[in-house]
Amino acid sequence: MRQSILATALIKAIRETTRLFSSHRKLWLPFLVTACVEACLLGMIWLAPHPPFSKLFAPPIRYFFGDRMLHYPWHLWFLYYAMKHTQVMASITVGAFMTGVACALVRQWHQGGILSIRDVLVHREVRYVRVCILWAVIWGMARVAGVVVARFIPDPIGRFWVGLGLILLLQSALIYAIPVVIFHRCSWLKAMGYSVKETLRHPVSTILVVVLPSTLLVLFAIVVSPGRATQWMVQISPEFMLVCMLGRLILWTVVDAVVTVSVCHLWWFHRGPSLEPVACSHAKSLSSAVAASSGDLKENAVVA
Repeated sequence: MRQSILATALIKAIRETTRLFSSHRKLWLPFLVTACVEACLLGMIWLAPHPPFSKLFAPPIRYFFGDRMLHYPWHLWFLYYAMKHTQVMASITVGAFMTGVACALVRQWHQGGILSIRDVLVHREVRYVRVCILWAVIWGMARVAGVVVARFIPDPIGRFWVGLGLILLLQSALIYAIPVVIFHRCSWLKAMGYSVKETLRHPVSTILVVVLPSTLLVLFAIVVSPGRATQWMVQISPEFMLVCMLGRLILWTVVDAVVTVSVCHLWWFHRGPSLEPVACSHAKSLSSAVAASSGDLKENAVVA
């Protein structure tokens, strides 16, 4: 009986996510804003070899990566390599907040309201500092896990599978953290605890919602690794790196949107349609962040 209920919740979450994105296109806006910020950061790196930007951006690139990364065609390869860093910067400055906005929009839908980004911003339903701290803490935990795996597992294949497993486990355990912060207005630390409890209560549906879309990211990281992209750059054209960059940006944006909205739906369906969110201090029965931020660690584990 319980398995049937979980399967029903998962199917409803996937179905409603698809329907919501198709009928309310403004739900894409928070994720597109994050993608645009990352594109702007890449544009700054693109302009690094040229004055007046070279005075600010060229020295650190030259110091850490060498002078050739400022010259064609290796500058194009460096742009693709740098995406794992620009993704983190965009996520921690804008992406975490926009994820909270998307969660608030899903709440409006479940409460029968009209999706309004303006209302979310005016009523300050998303606390910028709180969600940014939460995102940074989860990302830091993923980084520490990656360092530990790299230190104690020298075999590349074993390091890959263990690292990937830890990433998915961490992401599944903390995937409800940002939605809980938005729905219950509690602290980021309590939200992490509630997220772990929620995942333990509904492990199958939660893990499937995380793993299925994340598999696309893993496959992309394997197929379009920096090493293989270098081969394509030599064999096809240096400009082919721009295609790889566009593909990665689009895929990460879509997966981030699907996982975020699906998890929000899943959280509501686990409780039934009649339950209204309450203040965190009254949520004694709650057993509830999106760890998009673990994407950098995931890519590092795959490349390694």
